[in-house]
Amino acid sequence: KNSARRRGPLPVGQGAVRCFLREGGVPMPKTVIRPAAPADLPAILALYRVLDEELVDLQPEFFCAAPREEEPLLQYIQAADADFLLAVQDGVTVGFALVVYAGWTPSFSCVLPHRYAGLYDLVVAREHRRQGVGSALLAAAKQWARDRRLEYLELNVLAQNETAIALYEAHDFVEASRTLRCML
Repeated sequence: KNSARRRGPLPVGQGAVRCFLREGGVPMPKTVIRPAAPADLPAILALYRVLDEELVDLQPEFFCAAPREEEPLLQYIQAADADFLLAVQDGVTVGFALVVYAGWTPSFSCVLPHRYAGLYDLVVAREHRRQGVGSALLAAAKQWARDRRLEYLELNVLAQNETAIALYEAHDFVEASRTLRCML
């Protein structure tokens, strides 16, 4: 790993720690965003099971529930150009965002050159949704890209995932292209 790479929680003021109130004014647990370590793999795998179940619900003709392989996830955890950003509340991982340096836009004469990051996956445990965890993860992913002087953050989302689309649009993501599919 890059020795200059941050390993602790993100500093307060950069979207790292958030506190919200539940109905009745009861504070929700603070959400700390931090990069994953290899010991976090079981929590990441558990959250991928949640994500994969939802992918099956949204597009059963294209997704199936199957165990994730550990090695590719460990490679992202250990990579200098990627991070699983974990959302942790009271010592429990309640969500993650996988953000990866994507490189330069394609080198075609008609495409302007830009360096950017990809938000490959974002998931929040069902019981922790609508509490600001997804927003905190998005803020941390944007900061991750800014810290590397990247120009933008790009993601793909299933057209049926209206809740996620609303979250992304609330955080200034705009549609840049569409993928259309014709079943044969």
